Amino acid sequence: MNLKASIKNSYNALADRATQNIAFSAAFRIVRDLRIGLELLAPQRFFERTIVVFDPADGKRASFTTWGNESSLWYLSRCFERSGLSIEETDDPTEVESQPSIRFVWHNRALSAKFRRRGWLVLPGQVRSRIDLSCGMDAVRAKFLRSAKAAVRNIHKQGLRYHVFPSDDVLQQFYDEMYLPYRSVRFPGNPIVKEFDLVRDFARGSIMLAVTESKVRSRPRLDDMLGALIIRRTGASATPDMPGINGDPEAALRRGVIEALYYFSLDWCHSQGVQSVDLGQSHPFLDDGILRFKSKWGASVEASDTGIHNLAVQFLDNGWLGKHLLENHPLIIYLKHKQPTANSPRGEPTGSLTGLAYLSADEFSSRGLRKLRRSRMIDGLRELVVVSDPESAVCRGAACCALDLHSGTSEESGASTAPTSQMPIIRFLPCYDLRYLADAVNLM
Repeated sequence: MNLKASIKNSYNALADRATQNIAFSAAFRIVRDLRIGLELLAPQRFFERTIVVFDPADGKRASFTTWGNESSLWYLSRCFERSGLSIEETDDPTEVESQPSIRFVWHNRALSAKFRRRGWLVLPGQVRSRIDLSCGMDAVRAKFLRSAKAAVRNIHKQGLRYHVFPSDDVLQQFYDEMYLPYRSVRFPGNPIVKEFDLVRDFARGSIMLAVTESKVRSRPRLDDMLGALIIRRTGASATPDMPGINGDPEAALRRGVIEALYYFSLDWCHSQGVQSVDLGQSHPFLDDGILRFKSKWGASVEASDTGIHNLAVQFLDNGWLGKHLLENHPLIIYLKHKQPTANSPRGEPTGSLTGLAYLSADEFSSRGLRKLRRSRMIDGLRELVVVSDPESAVCRGAACCALDLHSGTSEESGASTAPTSQMPIIRFLPCYDLRYLADAVNLM
């Protein structure tokens, strides 16, 4: 294993310990600030790319630029492709017919305050999802969304069961035959793949949880496993990660093996007295598939404190691409709603996480708001800011607010959606021009 990977592993291990011990927490903050400072002196090898975006439905064209690494470029491109657009990458901005509509810049988090002052939106580089088990599994199940409850019924209907054993025994075979094939299907084209040395370090001293058919009673062989993942425990917290699938990944996904792995992980962690389950990091977009998967199990989102990069977004025009981004891929942004603390890195945004979405005039109705609430609400956000055309907000906003934000139930969860300490409230923000959106949001 190379030196860079070894340093990163040691850093992540210290971050895990920091959640359990005050002394380790102080040491982690020192190391994190040192790492942030060193990265300013010797920044990572980021590059700039311009991506041309084409809407096949009506022939519209636009472009955006990104400053980041291969993984960040892959993710943004995949976002727009997922919402029905075609993309074309170019190294020469002069080949683009018009100026870019959006700029995305991954940057050292110590510079985030400077980006905010210059009219950028600042997003955390990653967001983390956690599930609180301290109140018992009944309380956790009560927060499951309908899709999670349906998955649990399917698991019991199939008679699936789980087995727990030390991960070291079959780790290499698991990595080659289950982890890598699943990842190639689940994240096709992603240039970032964890090397075996990193997986081995994560699994050291951990256990493996495997899902099998009900007929498998004893410890399963690899051929008996439908799927497996590694659970690493640190004090009162545990992290299930690195799932793998045996056989045809597509068939296993349709059968619900991944859901079974995470549901059984929660069940096993609760039986072992674990107080908190860390489901890992996701991208700061409310439509992110991994984030939505974690949220359906009742996870609450928070900013990750281990990364050293944030994402800045700037709208350069009031064109269709910016509205498309906010409507189909709503952002999770920082807002300064609370004062910095002694533990906050200098210059870093310390406000609560807030969702930022766009709702067109055609969708600004009771039905549109119900759809928005069902698809964009996530525990842990302070609020969801909905940007819309001023005419639609003025003409129909008040009636829709009264109907959809303070009465009714969520179609997904079936639970009351009145604002609580965990579920975000909705705030409407009329906006004539996206170029001035960041200034308006950052003043909120």
